[in-house]
Amino acid sequence: MGLNLLQPNNVQHISSVEHLQVELLMLYGESCDIGEGKHYTSLTGRGLKRLVQDMQYIQQHLKALRSTYLIDADGETVLTVGHKHNHPKTL
Repeated sequence: MGLNLLQPNNVQHISSVEHLQVELLMLYGESCDIGEGKHYTSLTGRGLKRLVQDMQYIQQHLKALRSTYLIDADGETVLTVGHKHNHPKTL
């Protein structure tokens, strides 16, 4: 699942739609051209099924994520990923 999230300043706030909802529509919705360079995007049954599957996958890995770390260079290049080991404190 590739995440290319929108910058908050690229999304106009409309009614009660949250930024996360916009992101999910952009990732899982289907678009169609409505002319003048505009697109209509909505979540279909197929998109909803993909979203639910991805959420279940994430839920399965949340506990392991607590003990995982990442080291990167300048926020762009991942240098290493590993698991933290809790060592007992020595007195």
